[in-house]
Amino acid sequence: MIRPSSLCALAGTWGGNAPANGGCIAEQKHDGWRALHFRDHEGKPALWTRNGYRIEGIGHILHKLAAMEEVAGEPMFFDGEFQVDGCLSATKAWCERGYKTGGEAGTFHVFDVLTEREWRANDCDRPLIDRKAILKQLFDESGRLDDGWEWRAGTYGKEPDHPIVEILEGEWCNDVPEIMDLANRVWVAGGEGLVLKDAESVYRRERSKDWLKVKHPRYKAK
Repeated sequence: MIRPSSLCALAGTWGGNAPANGGCIAEQKHDGWRALHFRDHEGKPALWTRNGYRIEGIGHILHKLAAMEEVAGEPMFFDGEFQVDGCLSATKAWCERGYKTGGEAGTFHVFDVLTEREWRANDCDRPLIDRKAILKQLFDESGRLDDGWEWRAGTYGKEPDHPIVEILEGEWCNDVPEIMDLANRVWVAGGEGLVLKDAESVYRRERSKDWLKVKHPRYKAK
């Protein structure tokens, strides 16, 4: 099984222009680590950083994603942001050393999905708006599969009391004032910013102008 050298789609930087095609989907950018779900060379699912490092201590997240794959009926690639305790510093601490103390932490904020086969081939022309509909369907239907009687191994029925997987659906913005209004609301709440996405954009493992970051000046590019 070959792992692509470029692992995910990357966003450019917004220059303040009005969105093309009459508007765009604006998603809150959580201040964490970009995280990608796919299988390793042995066929085992894991969560990886955009640089290809495995994120440990996230069995609760893998369990939920496995349920979503069960609904899909095939291996899936999920793209999102991994965050611990709502901030970058806690996320970094957990990924670098915190997981070594045992236990599980973090929430996976998922914003995109395609089949793993499509991701490996770098060939998914399904528009973003359709991919988001599929993502929500997988999440909702996987929740209905859980009857509460089957415990995840080793948990004795006790799961984290924070959200495990959250779906980022985004808001529609028609023009620059709407983009700035939403960005300012995110900044006031302590968030990092937005990612503006063309609703008709396809998924490719490269940097694209179809996705644009709107970040507060206090954040360095990353």
